Amino acid sequence: MPNSPILIVDDEPGNLATLKQILGNDYELVFARTGQECLNATKKHKPALILLDIQMPDMDGYTVCKTLKADTETESIPVIFVSSLSEIGDETAGFDCGGVDYIIKPVSSALVRARVRTHVSLVRTTILERYVKQLEIEQAKTARLSRIHAVLSGTNSAIVRIREPQALLEEACHIAVEQGGFGIAWIGIVNDLDNSFKLTASQGVNLEQMSASLIPEAGGIATEPDIPEQVLKTGQATYCNDVRIKAHVDHSCRDALDRGYLSIVGLPLIANDKLVGVMVLYARESNYFDDEEMKLLSELAGDMSFALLAINNEKRANFLSYFDALTALPNTSLFLDRTDQLIQAAYRENYGVFVIAINLDRFKHLNDTLGRHIGDHILKLVAKRLVDGLPGHYSVARIGADNFAILGELASNADVSATCEQVISLLQEPMLIDAARTQVLARMGVAIYPNDANSAESLFKNAEAALKQCKLQKKRFQFFSWEINARISDMIEMENMLKTGLDQNQFVLHFQPKIDLRTGQIIGCEALIRWQHPERGLLPPAAFIALAEETGLIVPIGTWVIHAVCAQQSAWLRDGLHIVPVAVNLSALQFKEGNVLEIVGEALSKNNLGPESIELELTESTVMQKPEDAEVIMHAFRAHGLSLSLDDFGTGYSSLAYLKRFPFNTVKIDKAFVTDITQNPEDAAIATAIIGMAHSLHMSVIAEGVETEAQLKFLRARNCDQIQGYFFSPPVPAIDFATMLLDDKQLAPEVDMEQQTLLLVDGEEAILAALRRSLRGQGYRILTAPDSQKALELLAINPVQVILCEQRLSKMTGSDFLTVAAKLYPDTMRIVLSGYTELQSVLDVINRGEIYRFLTKPWDDELLRQNISEAFRRYRPSVNQ
Repeated sequence: MPNSPILIVDDEPGNLATLKQILGNDYELVFARTGQECLNATKKHKPALILLDIQMPDMDGYTVCKTLKADTETESIPVIFVSSLSEIGDETAGFDCGGVDYIIKPVSSALVRARVRTHVSLVRTTILERYVKQLEIEQAKTARLSRIHAVLSGTNSAIVRIREPQALLEEACHIAVEQGGFGIAWIGIVNDLDNSFKLTASQGVNLEQMSASLIPEAGGIATEPDIPEQVLKTGQATYCNDVRIKAHVDHSCRDALDRGYLSIVGLPLIANDKLVGVMVLYARESNYFDDEEMKLLSELAGDMSFALLAINNEKRANFLSYFDALTALPNTSLFLDRTDQLIQAAYRENYGVFVIAINLDRFKHLNDTLGRHIGDHILKLVAKRLVDGLPGHYSVARIGADNFAILGELASNADVSATCEQVISLLQEPMLIDAARTQVLARMGVAIYPNDANSAESLFKNAEAALKQCKLQKKRFQFFSWEINARISDMIEMENMLKTGLDQNQFVLHFQPKIDLRTGQIIGCEALIRWQHPERGLLPPAAFIALAEETGLIVPIGTWVIHAVCAQQSAWLRDGLHIVPVAVNLSALQFKEGNVLEIVGEALSKNNLGPESIELELTESTVMQKPEDAEVIMHAFRAHGLSLSLDDFGTGYSSLAYLKRFPFNTVKIDKAFVTDITQNPEDAAIATAIIGMAHSLHMSVIAEGVETEAQLKFLRARNCDQIQGYFFSPPVPAIDFATMLLDDKQLAPEVDMEQQTLLLVDGEEAILAALRRSLRGQGYRILTAPDSQKALELLAINPVQVILCEQRLSKMTGSDFLTVAAKLYPDTMRIVLSGYTELQSVLDVINRGEIYRFLTKPWDDELLRQNISEAFRRYRPSVNQ
């Protein structure tokens, strides 16, 4: 808005001309001659300031101003009335309707310029204050969310290792206080026998003292249920973001306030659809809990509830051998046993049997969107509706994550169709969960004994085959037919063609550039596979990757990709091309095989390449399947010099607690958050948070799927490091990508971007040359000096932001030189690089704030580039520079 125009509104052309003459040389101006034109122009141009006449033909200036102030989009735009009406009452009316100033015609040029300059300055100051305040809010929120993620991670770890309820409750309170930053955490449990409520675990306060403080005093002033009572009554999470407001009516709020806390939340603990306890957390700040915090805390409560239920169910091991723990329905083993028994009876009595395999359509999306706790609630509601709604002689089972099955005696196909319709009706009825209204749709496959199979396993297998066909055809239910088997045969044929494609080298690679947003240069690319099918032409990954993953062929295909990328890099080098790192996607199955490092090492060695030639991309879901094993494997990758990129970040676990454990170099923002980044505030907030979080962990950030200039500018403004997408280039064949590198195709650099200048100081020319090679392609202007004297001369005549200096120089030590540089050029970021461990002299200047960082020789290229990049990012020039 500070660069927005000034809108001048007057029905007299002469007045417009006068104001244009006064302000035109200093400001961008737009004009309107009526009140309605003013309103339209305000919507269109979003002016920084409006100069408004009062007497106009269609509506007067007072009405126009009131209309602007009533609209949330325009209410903050300051309005200066410029009118010939000079009575005191006229000015008062102007201020009453929202004006910020009043100038009487005929106008004084000096007065107009002064008033406009003052109000434009106020606008800029106000916007800056809003930005700083919003930034502080975002930073505080990110910190809170990070702490709650840490609580989730720590609690889940405790759930895995602790199998005793009391110990688990105590550990959960401990984690909430020590890792989550809450001041007090306590848990109360409901007694099954008399429904009494008793505190059983606490942290941050003595358990007996807390128990006593929560008992209302005789004649107390509380007039409504306190937070724990509300949770016990409703079974819903309840919070108060300012206990001062309710301290006189809510005993728990009064207790929190007396202890110096301003926010409180109560979380329900539920087992077997029954509320068994409450977890209460106290926070120092007011307004601590919002929707995002509550979603994470609800997941925490859900995890605790699940753990308590699981511990209790361990005492029913025999039950769990045959029933699903979440829904209490028969599991697959018991379902097949009952099916076998019913088939044997049907054979003797000469009747039919049907099996219906059910899948909940788009359940994964609901689970990811609403959270696992909500997903579990949905599954339990589905089970209850099926059991309560279907005839009692039917057997209902849960046979997988989002799969159920129904077994019954067959009267006719029409009756089975009616049962399917009944299931659809039962499940499509909306569900209200935690005030969220959702709906579940089901798809079903039906198989019938004896027509389709004569054994329990075959009957169930054919019902699943019918379900697969049902999902492919987007139908609600599908009866098994041998035609379905034919289609499955087609899938087998496709699998065989994939094998042939591998054997006959029918796959090709396309390459999509990665662009450095700071320099605009191509600094890498991603290899994307295509299948040059002899009959169907060039097939995209969507046509075969899913089948490859399902059949396990993704492993040899992935191996081919790694070797093909290295062979292509070697070919480019032979052609004299300056190559850039090529990223390769690793599938979950490929990563699980555990021999990726061996394959990559073999491919690099075969083509005489270093590890910097290739980058490995892994998705969140891949590394989170077994995070401990993944961490070991990834550290082995890094130990061999390989760069790692976290692909599709934000679509899976997105846990800071896990992310900081894994040695990623780069985080990729998924296209799902980029597509609407300039339209959807949530996507914008997520992308901004990912950038900040990654930078705080010293990782680079690349946004994929960038297709518009608006997306590019948004990401660049938020310090995203790299982009990838159709805005710069689609994936292209190897020859076209080589042409891009040869032609030095670049993205236009940021307008008015000052070149970053780095000064290297070392007495050995070989070291300076090696440093320049290490920093090649980073876009820096690099100056070199063999000694401190030459370095100081360069500093005197060049704007330098970062200095990298060898500790042992000929005339003075590097730390002494940097001490001088710090006094002469305090804004510079100063780094010592040395193969010697004279730590005391270095520590002294570090402690005085004269050195930003200390690096040792021999250096790691990637670590060096990261430190230099971080130094430039932290560089802040003085205001008077």
